[in-house]
Amino acid sequence: MPIGQVAPRPDATVLANESGQDALKHGAEARFMHGVATEEFVEENYVGEYALHDSSRVWIEDDRARSGHLILHAEGMGLHRTLYRFNRFIYVYGDTSDSPSPILGSVTFFSDGYHIHQFLWQHNSTTAHFPRRK
Repeated sequence: MPIGQVAPRPDATVLANESGQDALKHGAEARFMHGVATEEFVEENYVGEYALHDSSRVWIEDDRARSGHLILHAEGMGLHRTLYRFNRFIYVYGDTSDSPSPILGSVTFFSDGYHIHQFLWQHNSTTAHFPRRK
């Protein structure tokens, strides 16, 4: 099956196309995307503790050995959700940890060119948070 085509299975959930054939654009988008496109990070780089502006604790747990996924924990909200990979830097989560759909939120990891130092966390299309690595 060619990359980007939807599998002819009714039970399949297709989240992303990671063909590696990304097209970079011109101007500011090209300057931003150049750094992202050349970075090589693995999921271990996303794991760890982050802090929100109000000092509440947020962390990404590596649960790949058991569930095959990373887990988002947000202490202040009492939120614990399985993260489903959308692409290299973006993960999504659903209403329950059992499924990514319907999508309730997303996590987009950012780096300084060397390390993952924060992420953009959008929850329920109403709020955006920027937890920074501790």
